[in-house]
Amino acid sequence: MNTLYLKKLSVAVLVASLGFTSLSSTAGQDSSQRLMIEQTIKQQQQAKATESAKKQADAIKLEECKTMIDQTKHTNGS
Repeated sequence: MNTLYLKKLSVAVLVASLGFTSLSSTAGQDSSQRLMIEQTIKQQQQAKATESAKKQADAIKLEECKTMIDQTKHTNGS
């Protein structure tokens, strides 16, 4: 009875290991998936760079407006 249990257990382990082996071999990325991921990362980086440039331009514009307001105050105040 003990040997029958060991045989069944061995068969179960063998079947499970074959199943995991086939799943792991099909789970990898292929070249098209890798290319799509690279493109997505590049687009995210470009979006961040664009947002950063926009924030910097807005900050410069704000400073220019403040300077113009100060100049107008000094001109009108004199």
